[in-house]
Amino acid sequence: MSDDVLVRGRDFVRYRIGGAIVAVLLAIALVWQVYEIFDGDARTIPEVRWGVTEYNGTQMGAQDAPSALLAGQALADRTTLQDERFATGPSPDQQRPDYNVVPDTMMTTEPMVDGEKLTESWSIYGDDTGALLRPAQRTEGISSLPYANAALFERPFARDWRLGVADLAVHLGAMAILGMGFLLALILAVRGRVPIAHGRSTRTVKRFNLFERATHWMTSISFIGLAVTGLTIAYGKTLLMPFGETVLGWAGWISTWGHMMFFPSFAVGILLMAVMWMGRNIPEWRDLKWLSVMGGMASDGGPNPPAKKFNAGQKLIFWSAVLGGALMVVSGVTLMFPYYWATLGTMSWAMLVHAIIGLLLIAIFIGHIYIGTVGMQGAFWAMWGGRVDRNWAKEHHEIWLNELEGGKGGPAE
Repeated sequence: MSDDVLVRGRDFVRYRIGGAIVAVLLAIALVWQVYEIFDGDARTIPEVRWGVTEYNGTQMGAQDAPSALLAGQALADRTTLQDERFATGPSPDQQRPDYNVVPDTMMTTEPMVDGEKLTESWSIYGDDTGALLRPAQRTEGISSLPYANAALFERPFARDWRLGVADLAVHLGAMAILGMGFLLALILAVRGRVPIAHGRSTRTVKRFNLFERATHWMTSISFIGLAVTGLTIAYGKTLLMPFGETVLGWAGWISTWGHMMFFPSFAVGILLMAVMWMGRNIPEWRDLKWLSVMGGMASDGGPNPPAKKFNAGQKLIFWSAVLGGALMVVSGVTLMFPYYWATLGTMSWAMLVHAIIGLLLIAIFIGHIYIGTVGMQGAFWAMWGGRVDRNWAKEHHEIWLNELEGGKGGPAE
């Protein structure tokens, strides 16, 4: 380590203690999430039994006749929807298939206990039931109803969609977010903050102008609003149900509308940032050297590879924001205006992409927020007041500082 290092990461004791506490809490959350993935309770089990207490003057049993009655009705409905319209539609010379239900029969419901006979027979089916539950195939009929996909009866991709949302997006997204938070908290606890190694200078240099900062904060606040409302929609039942159904209901209602309200400013911000900064974020060969030593941030004494206004790490954040944000905007608009230019299959893919990319962006920007606040001394002021300490600029953006002080951006103050 260089002898002229005046400030070391381990000197930030309170930050390290806070990081250790957060790391422990997130480790517990990660263990719980892993347990939830592999505990085997993610199965679809019927919770309510449909049946009748009395049928055709005969008192029905608790489990036998009601399930058979319901199966007969379901098969009749299935036949009606799949048959040709001239055979089962409102034609004077055709009759609707018999539902096998006596008029005025009242259907009732009652809660089921896991392990009851109907649950077991439902989960372990025989040959007859297996023939009924044959491999799915897309089945479309003919419909005069004035809404899209009214004629669609069976859609096998829905199973893939459910798998993608329930397992890939929800569980792996939670792992990505919790994992990123745990890793950063652990780094803070062990390494401490990335310091201004040569100590604060008495001089500052201008890094971002007012328009750049306003665009950044508009986009950032919009993304945080989208993230909070999106996480409420995805994880609200798990996180908010302990506070009661009223809280969950209000949170869900606010998040549903709020998610769309934060969209316009986010889309405009992404576009403006792309126009302002794309030219400065083109990858270069020197970025590989920066990445190979993690920008010198692993140790207080460097080495800090010289960088222009944006180093390789910031370029990765920029392209994640622009490309990921563009995907979020396109998929989000597709979902906001259903069936205008997308089929049901396209909308299913749009929802999957929207959920997965959104959760990954949240994990990535947690890292960005960490570096810009508690993770690196002096970085926050670049986007807050627009000026940064000269020693900070020299340690992390030496090429840019030399260009600035050489006359292209004005002298340092």
